[in-house]
Amino acid sequence: MLSVAHPKRLSSLIVALVVIGTACAFPQQGTVSIENLEGSYYVNGTDDMDVEYGGRLEITRGDQPDRYAMQWIITGSVQLGTGVRNGDRLEGTWSTVDGLADRDDTDPPSGTIRYTISSDGTLNGTRTFDGRDTTGTEEAFPVLP
Repeated sequence: MLSVAHPKRLSSLIVALVVIGTACAFPQQGTVSIENLEGSYYVNGTDDMDVEYGGRLEITRGDQPDRYAMQWIITGSVQLGTGVRNGDRLEGTWSTVDGLADRDDTDPPSGTIRYTISSDGTLNGTRTFDGRDTTGTEEAFPVLP
């Protein structure tokens, strides 16, 4: 004889499986060791023309201490950069290597980044654009494995 689970227990089991499945399917943001900036980050920003964007940032160690290689894959473009860490600051340069051309120029956009490293590993800062007097903002949140 086939036994059927109690409907209330079955619905609780289904809800638990959905929650577990969702947690496994989507990477979580959270805290990381701020001693090692290597890893993946979710990025949210507003460029110097007040256009919002989002995407991912990958940070890997460079060839010298406190040096990092950076790659942004954000709305409409891929950008590469390098950064130098000094205490709770990460500063560097970036340039667009693929994607949308700048709205005002024929040259791909480039500029600088300046992040403050928070105790939870979040990067908060500004992004400048070469040839312009305006500044954008950017936040990067660590992605936990």
